[in-house]
Amino acid sequence: MNHDSLVIRIRRFFHLPDDEPDINWTRTPIYRKRVEQVKTGWIITALLMLAAENLAIIASLFLFSSFMSFAYLERDSE
Repeated sequence: MNHDSLVIRIRRFFHLPDDEPDINWTRTPIYRKRVEQVKTGWIITALLMLAAENLAIIASLFLFSSFMSFAYLERDSE
């Protein structure tokens, strides 16, 4: 059995190239470090959500954290 990741198998199924800059970005040490920082941010946000008693605050924290996660993990312009 082939032990490729799910993303690699999906890309092969749809015949997508593996040498795109966006895919190569996810293989860099900087990206991996950023993923760890985003995980830490989500843990802190989850604790804040648990402490909040207002549904509007919880929704706002979720939306803001989602936006910041995607923005922070975006590939830097060259």
